[in-house]
Amino acid sequence: MRVLRIAMLAALPLAVATTTVSGARAEAAPSQLTAPTYSSTLVGPGLASMYPVDVTDDSQYYFVLDAGRYRVVAVNRSTGNIDCQIGGLQGDGPGQFGDARALYYDPVTDDLYVADTPNNRVEIISFSDSACAAKSASAFQFKSQFGKLGSGNGEFNQAYGVAVDSVNGWVYVVDGAGRVEKFNLSGTYLSQFNAGGTLKEPRQVTVAPNGDVLVMNARNHECDVFNDAGTLLFTFGSLGKGNGQFTDDPRGVSVNAAGTLAFVTDSGGKRVEAFNLQSSAGNYTGATFAYTIPSGTGAGAFTGPRGLVATSNNLLLVTDEWGFSLHELSFTSTGATPTRNLFGTPPPLPGVDSPRGVQVAANGDPYIVDYWNQRIEYMNPNGTGAASFGFRGNPSVSGAINFAWSAAIQPGTGDVFVANRENNQIAVFSPTGTPILIFGALGTANGDFDFPQGIAFDPTNGTLLVADSANNRIERFTMSAGDKSATWDATYGQHGSGSTAPAGDLNQPTGISVASNGTIWVADTLNNRVQSMTTAGVWTAFHIPTGTGKQLKFTVPWGVTVAPDGNIWVSDTGNNRIVSMSPTGSLIFSATEASMGIPAVPADSVIYPFDVAFSGDTVYLSDIWNNRVLVLTTS
Repeated sequence: MRVLRIAMLAALPLAVATTTVSGARAEAAPSQLTAPTYSSTLVGPGLASMYPVDVTDDSQYYFVLDAGRYRVVAVNRSTGNIDCQIGGLQGDGPGQFGDARALYYDPVTDDLYVADTPNNRVEIISFSDSACAAKSASAFQFKSQFGKLGSGNGEFNQAYGVAVDSVNGWVYVVDGAGRVEKFNLSGTYLSQFNAGGTLKEPRQVTVAPNGDVLVMNARNHECDVFNDAGTLLFTFGSLGKGNGQFTDDPRGVSVNAAGTLAFVTDSGGKRVEAFNLQSSAGNYTGATFAYTIPSGTGAGAFTGPRGLVATSNNLLLVTDEWGFSLHELSFTSTGATPTRNLFGTPPPLPGVDSPRGVQVAANGDPYIVDYWNQRIEYMNPNGTGAASFGFRGNPSVSGAINFAWSAAIQPGTGDVFVANRENNQIAVFSPTGTPILIFGALGTANGDFDFPQGIAFDPTNGTLLVADSANNRIERFTMSAGDKSATWDATYGQHGSGSTAPAGDLNQPTGISVASNGTIWVADTLNNRVQSMTTAGVWTAFHIPTGTGKQLKFTVPWGVTVAPDGNIWVSDTGNNRIVSMSPTGSLIFSATEASMGIPAVPADSVIYPFDVAFSGDTVYLSDIWNNRVLVLTTS
């Protein structure tokens, strides 16, 4: 990784003056683009066979949490086929999922507990083997849910793991904030442990046959073992590549039915490690390294191992998110042998899964941030000749793209700058994908990032603007010749919550665009508004377009783009529409799927806009949850 050079430049203004626009007023509209109409679909769904992150089981089925398809599937243990499923459409309604990360089966109640991570809840879903075997849609039934966003009892800041103690009727949920909460089977809060303790970005959890609780302490590179009262008994594992160590990001954990072996996925090391568990007086007292299950070859290769489960008949199931597969192995106390590799079909090209940012190069080729497929896809304007670059990988590896949100194409060079969100970096590529530079690191200092989500170039001086979302600010950089290094210039904005917060306060800013006069426009996403900042440092906030008649307030706007006519197009995602407004906030048009003539997709009739990009009279629109990029025309 090349080192980011930090420099304090005083030439750029600090943003201090603020105004807020919320009332209606008339103004003379400039020459403007008309509301667009649907022309065609540039690229449609391109999904892998599955993106599995966790697995649990009963006597007839493997239950697989397919995060990238937002579903839970029941895989027939005999045939290896999917007999039934629940979900399939991203959402927060009953039986829908966001980027869920864990699930657990309770054999006493025949219920599944799903940690619906971004929705900060656990869903309880009943299951019928016989109904699933009959391919009935009623095999899975949503029963109830518990949890919400927060730091109080029964609340979560990302629910990452879930496990059931069937003997005592308890449910353990891992809160990403660093604690474990205990509930009864219906979701009533009972207690918690480790708040403010040792857990650092904990992930999955399991309950051993003796009732002890094993939690993957991902960023401390260890597994923490607690008794059922929440007392930390011991830890095992450490950072490293040796036996019993974790290379990076250990995720899944499971204990065999005999309670003698613990299996852990060393995701960064692309392997699974087994540990012998020692006991005394009913609790575990320690763990020693037993053996490693290395990555295989071909269909048996581990690409992104995540959750796993040891079954009662001594089979080990390993989910491989980026191998798009489910690995089945038999195991003993001394080793494991592969038996089957299920699924494993990669995403096709062309094709997208939850596309986000879209840009158009100088030659007219559209570039798409293909979020779930961990790649940048580009093609001819008519959709032919598709190619891609990028891959899921370690942040230190050139070319790795990990849940990127947006891209910007540098004028002149055509280099592609990617807001590599999960890496907390900006990655720079040539137009055909040759890695040039990666810069940035997790942190709050000048030049650091925490989930960078938006990115754009300032046409007045060629500098780069980054929406540093979790730090609630905008950062500016100057790139060297050839894009070999980046110099930090300035930071704008600060954290503030609510649509009426002072202009200049930001809450998870996402989309960003710069007008020809240097005014910065940003989608202040969680404040449900759009903001601008002039070159003189004056901030203005818009939480509702102005004009006659009733206007809708912005709801979770993810994208903002300065159109060729100088007006502002907002991807008002929560309202399923595109809004065009003047630079002073007057509504020009509000366009929905119906008004634009966009065809519906199965089970969904609205659009979920993330970003728009212009190429003459052509507009490209990324429709996230419908897995497509649309071609619109305007004049």
